Amino acid sequence: SAEYLDEVTLTVSSDYGYHFSKWSDGNTDNPRTITLTSDTTFTAQFVKNSYTISTNSANPEWGTTAGDTAALYLDEVEISAIPNYGYHFVRWNDYKTSNPRTVSVTEDKIFTATFAKNVYSITKNAEHGSISGNNSAEYLDFVTLTVTPDYGYHFVQWSDGLKDNPRILQITKNNGVGAHFS
Repeated sequence: SAEYLDEVTLTVSSDYGYHFSKWSDGNTDNPRTITLTSDTTFTAQFVKNSYTISTNSANPEWGTTAGDTAALYLDEVEISAIPNYGYHFVRWNDYKTSNPRTVSVTEDKIFTATFAKNVYSITKNAEHGSISGNNSAEYLDFVTLTVTPDYGYHFVQWSDGLKDNPRILQITKNNGVGAHFS
């Protein structure tokens, strides 16, 4: 309580995620000093803070991200990780694995996506012999395949017509390889 012509200082503080905007009479001073001339009511008005959501890739050549935006406190925004061919999304820097995912905005935040190489299978078919080498490999790895014919047979060619033995194959997808013997 104050008396006529007393000076009174009004100060407001905001909850997390909000900031003071103005008083009900449009004044934006905080703190604010007034001289009382009558019973007076002042109402403080608050607005939500704006925060920045940023996304990036831990391996930009393996994939990209989307969802960078400015949003208000408690808004929900969608972010996503987009793997390039031969790669897959693993997780975000906060160990969440949903993709795309919705995040609730509570502060400026950076989300970093981690990607990994795909693993592809190598199916081998060699009637009258065998093919040695890995049965799977990561994207862009090189695998050496060697044909060994059974007794009484000799290697003629691979199913795609190549005759190199051993053969080096760069992995870009699931592969089926076959060897022909005579």
